[in-house]
Amino acid sequence: MLNKIALVRLYYLINYPREKDLYQAKVLSFELGQLGFKVDNIEVYTSTTREEFASVVATLQEMRGDDVKYVPLFTRFPDDLPNDGEYLLRRILGFFGINTFFDGTKFGANPISQMQQEELWKRATIAQANRLNDNHTEWIKLKLVSEEEAKQGLEKWALSLIYGLTPVKEALWEDIFTVLSNLNLTIDIEKISVKETLARVAAQQWQSLGKIVVKTPTDLLRMFAFIMGQDVSLAKPIDLKGLKLSKPQRREIMTFLSRCPALAEDLLRYERLWISLGRWLHPGDFVKQFPSVVKVFDDLRNGRIKSFEGLVINSPNPLEKLLERPSLLLRKLSWLLKNHPPELIAESLLGLKNKIDILPLPLLVTVYAAIEYDGERLAINKKGKSHTIDKRKPLPDVTPVLVALESLILTKLQGTKDWSKVWIDPQLDNLVLPLQVRKQSDGLLNLARGSRISCDSKVIRLFVYWQQNKEKTDLDLSVMRLDENFQYVGQVSWSGYGSGENIAHSGDIQSAPLGAAEFIDLRLTSLKDSYIVPSIILFTGEKFSELRACYAGWMKREAVGSDTVTFDAKTVAEKVNVNQDSPNWVPFILDVKAKEIIYVDLYFKGRNTIESFEHFPAMVEALASYWRAKPSFANLARWYVRANNAILVEDRFDAETTIGMTDDCTINVLTLVGQEVTSFSNIPVTKNQ
Repeated sequence: MLNKIALVRLYYLINYPREKDLYQAKVLSFELGQLGFKVDNIEVYTSTTREEFASVVATLQEMRGDDVKYVPLFTRFPDDLPNDGEYLLRRILGFFGINTFFDGTKFGANPISQMQQEELWKRATIAQANRLNDNHTEWIKLKLVSEEEAKQGLEKWALSLIYGLTPVKEALWEDIFTVLSNLNLTIDIEKISVKETLARVAAQQWQSLGKIVVKTPTDLLRMFAFIMGQDVSLAKPIDLKGLKLSKPQRREIMTFLSRCPALAEDLLRYERLWISLGRWLHPGDFVKQFPSVVKVFDDLRNGRIKSFEGLVINSPNPLEKLLERPSLLLRKLSWLLKNHPPELIAESLLGLKNKIDILPLPLLVTVYAAIEYDGERLAINKKGKSHTIDKRKPLPDVTPVLVALESLILTKLQGTKDWSKVWIDPQLDNLVLPLQVRKQSDGLLNLARGSRISCDSKVIRLFVYWQQNKEKTDLDLSVMRLDENFQYVGQVSWSGYGSGENIAHSGDIQSAPLGAAEFIDLRLTSLKDSYIVPSIILFTGEKFSELRACYAGWMKREAVGSDTVTFDAKTVAEKVNVNQDSPNWVPFILDVKAKEIIYVDLYFKGRNTIESFEHFPAMVEALASYWRAKPSFANLARWYVRANNAILVEDRFDAETTIGMTDDCTINVLTLVGQEVTSFSNIPVTKNQ
């Protein structure tokens, strides 16, 4: 299991201490090359067993989406696509028993019902196997390492995520706990700064030793939510019904609560949950030992507690009151700017330098970006759901506030680097810092929402594959077309298969007992629209999370035609597991003029987003500028340079430290995880305990 995690998360291949086999090394390079992987240090390769080789190939196939068979409705896609009107007429005639589809080799499913049939599916898979591969390859580098090096890398990876300043992607937790268990790693609770991470780690202490190691009552709720298999972020309503507590455990909880300095306010924050928990906690049983805690529960039930934010709003001097809570003050800056002079707020911010240790760096840089940008924006909450926010009302000149915030950031970073001459890749201005990746999909790309990456391929081929479990399930791959003003131009979907030679759809399949696939080609060299928005819609059947399998992503293709394979693993730029329960997933926005992909990875509620969601273009406009309201890797890198008196150079060959998006840079930001994201440095490996 550790070997697989090392391969998937770190791109490590285990190289065992055996005799070298040059022939096997060539075979390995060839087989991996067919999947778009190459070994960076193949010269140190020794040999492997048949079982080990098969396991590695199976894992790499799964990573690239090559572990299933892709059969579109129109098997000669993207050539010989039928006329939409003629095809519809033939289908109607077919429903009345008049079959005009005589050539079954052109279809991978029944062309009339669009349901899968095993005979057609098998015939199409054989035809696909005889086609040519694309000439293009999206290479992913692997590295041969010893077992000990792999363990050290996994230890660093897991601890960096746990001790990081930002929430961990939910899809990573199973692997993290496997690494912790197998390597017998000890976690320093005091080093954990993210509440949700603390809750997950603390749950082990509670379940094994009955000890509470969290820091606040809200942390305790998060821990119980995790134990009950519910939302640790508390963004979704949770239900603690069924949580069983023994008397020693209840006493431990009451002891913990009695030590919390702001108990009343903390309990009020999640009033409903604490009243519910009180039914199982029975605080009245401990009135003699913990009378203050019992009183707080009584005040909570009877509505006698006021929140700190309520006191701030009703205070004659909100700014002075907020100075008691520096982090909350930062979060309330936009609100304060409506009623307070920027110069006064800036002065208060500068006064926080003596408390710089308790101000989180992610919060500082996030607030700076939010205050600096005054356009329409998109807000994404803890659930991974989004909503647009109108352009804020005109504020006074916020320059003094920005200067003060930047001063706090520079103070925070001072003395952390020994850099001298630094080059920063200009593309990093378009790469958003991954500070909110909790709900993001698990895929090949390590990008934050809103990031823009260049795309210079001739064709982007979108794909979705799904296999139903018990119920007939119909997914629809579609694209919305928008002009330069984000006005709706048209769509390509199940109801219309092509837009001239610019966009082509492989056909709508309405069931997936054998595993169904749909594709859309976007020909970048001839697209006339300004923005293209792909979407996968659950039309009917099982939820994404209930399907036996559901993969989606895109390829960068050079050769597309009926003589080349429809799915070519080595051209896959991104492949993710689509597994959340909202009925609509948008992977990215294509900015045609800029030739950039804007990474989105968001789930939406609307079932007919592409065809009839009238508000969606406005949301796309906000998504297209999302990066402007978020801190970028370039922003943070430049602050590090200034804070540590380094010199920023324009020519990378004049630099001693290079920061970019490729492995030939001193720091490749796409490989940074956890602590490394905000520190721009590798975390040292500690000795296993």
